[in-house]
Amino acid sequence: MNNFFNIDSVAIVWASEVEWKIWNTLIKNLSFFKGEKYWVNPKWWKYKGIDFYESISLLPKKVDILVFAIPSKFVETSLIEAWKKWIKRVIIISAWFKEVWNIKEEEKLKIIANEYNISLLWPNCLGYYDTYKNLNLTFWTSNIGKWNVAMISQSWAMAVALSDWANINNIWFSKIISMWNKAWIDELDLLYELENDENTSVIAVYLESLDRWLEFYNLAKKITLSKPIVLIKSWVSELWSKAASSHTWALASQKEVLESAFEASNIHFTNSLEDFFLWVKIFSQNISKKIPEELAIITNAWWPWVMSTDHSQFYNLGLSAFTNDERDILKEWLPNASSVENPIDIIWDATSKTYSQILNNLRQIVKKRAILILLTAQTTTDVENVSKVIIDFKKENPDEFIMTSFMWWIGVQKWREILNDNDILTYDYPRKALLAYSKLIKQEKNKIKKIEAKVINKKVENILEIKELLKKENWLVSLKTMEKIFKSFWINYLKEYLVKKEDEIENIYELLNHNNLVAKISSEKIPHKTDIWGVEFNIKTIYDAKKSYNNILNNVKKHFIESDIEWISFSKNLYKDNNTREIFVWFKRDNSFKTVLILWLWWIYVNLFEDVSRRVWMVTKQEIEIMLRELKSYELLNWYRWSKKINLNELIDLIYNLQFVFSSLEEINQIDINPIFADSEWSIIVDAKLYLNS
Repeated sequence: MNNFFNIDSVAIVWASEVEWKIWNTLIKNLSFFKGEKYWVNPKWWKYKGIDFYESISLLPKKVDILVFAIPSKFVETSLIEAWKKWIKRVIIISAWFKEVWNIKEEEKLKIIANEYNISLLWPNCLGYYDTYKNLNLTFWTSNIGKWNVAMISQSWAMAVALSDWANINNIWFSKIISMWNKAWIDELDLLYELENDENTSVIAVYLESLDRWLEFYNLAKKITLSKPIVLIKSWVSELWSKAASSHTWALASQKEVLESAFEASNIHFTNSLEDFFLWVKIFSQNISKKIPEELAIITNAWWPWVMSTDHSQFYNLGLSAFTNDERDILKEWLPNASSVENPIDIIWDATSKTYSQILNNLRQIVKKRAILILLTAQTTTDVENVSKVIIDFKKENPDEFIMTSFMWWIGVQKWREILNDNDILTYDYPRKALLAYSKLIKQEKNKIKKIEAKVINKKVENILEIKELLKKENWLVSLKTMEKIFKSFWINYLKEYLVKKEDEIENIYELLNHNNLVAKISSEKIPHKTDIWGVEFNIKTIYDAKKSYNNILNNVKKHFIESDIEWISFSKNLYKDNNTREIFVWFKRDNSFKTVLILWLWWIYVNLFEDVSRRVWMVTKQEIEIMLRELKSYELLNWYRWSKKINLNELIDLIYNLQFVFSSLEEINQIDINPIFADSEWSIIVDAKLYLNS
């Protein structure tokens, strides 16, 4: 992309003097632009003192950008004209390309743009608006103020709606860019430009599709260290695939993985337009300020007290715990029935005088807190005066962070609007205020983060040998090959011994030399052994081993013909009651982020409580520890009911090394570890399935 925003001269192609046409709107919107501007139309003339030119080739200079508002059939020849004039940036507002299945014509333009290195923002888009240059290359309003939010919208209709909302709510823009079907420039190109744009502090993005997933993820992770990205994306609920070779597939629906990826890259993601607006606003007004991480809530009613307390806990917000001295200050001149715990309850009959008193009392406390002021309008509540008290307090204390939530509608709507006009953050319900504030706190923490060190792939000497073995495998990697893979990648895996005949069992039993064995069917046709009673535990004698061997064969033969039954494997049973924890790990390739890593504990926690942690890989050891700590069941890995805590470092090392199997062997499509046994000494894989690409 050729520095798309560095524009000092422009030409509108197919400009018109007819008032109601798009081409004339483009001319009008350029009236405030101080740079050079030219009009192009085959029927050339002079309009408002500006000469029209018959063609692009006749322009008196090479302009920085062309805007095509022409019938689609003329776009190709006009683009070639632009190249001959050495013009490298073009906005194509013209429609009727891929969006109406005219793919062939769109591909032609891509070939021309690629060959001649022309950057295209197209097709069927609203265009581009740089408020700081008064450069409005759209057919939308010119009534947009200068501020610090850059908006990227795939839909031009949504761009119009968002700018309308922003206008009402005192939010302005540095740039507005519409992409529509993103035939050339996409959100990633625009993020690269906005990353270093000095007029942009907040980036708001509306997307319907996302193609370069992994690049987007990595770039967003970098940008969000300094600039918040608020993203709303549609189509997050459909599944990547309806087919699954593992029951764990349900854990990786597009919605869950997308949200996990956005969370890991510190994007503020929502599927609610209202939250999108509110978050953009709170960032735009406060991004350059230091925000207190402790919160004080003032309320005049009981149920908002309860509601705001619950929401604060849910969003992990820190409600201030006041000292005894601070409580004495807060209590001064308040009614005896009021409470100065947090939330602060100034009771139902509070008037503007009560609100003024508690705000003044808060001001006397040295330590600054964020303040949320709740109001439910009672018959005694002078809402107008309360609003004036808050506005005056904010003017006298501009460094105080204040939010308000005036609840109900007709009686308070007018005053919410007045508070909003005075740049005071206003919400109709406490949940919205607290959620928006939590995003602001999250962004504060992003500022002190560092970009993670890249994970360097470990090299394995016999990788070519392993790849040759995989060529001979079918869809499920055999036990022998899997053991070789795990050994090569320094992965602790429970050794299994294969038995094909009953008379081999005695030798294997002596070789294992263990008083508790496990027997399992081992066949690439049978990935889920327990479903067909293909596993037996607590084998303590040779007699038990032979009995289990025959039991498993008989169970399996009910579901599979004898030729499909390959081996029975025997291994030690390493489960140590309460001291052994079961951890499940799953890697999956897909067409978006390439690879997803999912962790969870035993089945009840994932099936009943949906307790999982997800990441787009590759991940550092520190990130794996964070993933484990994210689990609600994490404390079970630490200590519970007199059991010993696990050796966390051993578990992390094992999971960390597993990802190198996946990165080095692209032939493998899934790794399903079911499970890892972990205790106070070591972690070891006791069952695994490696699926190959179909």
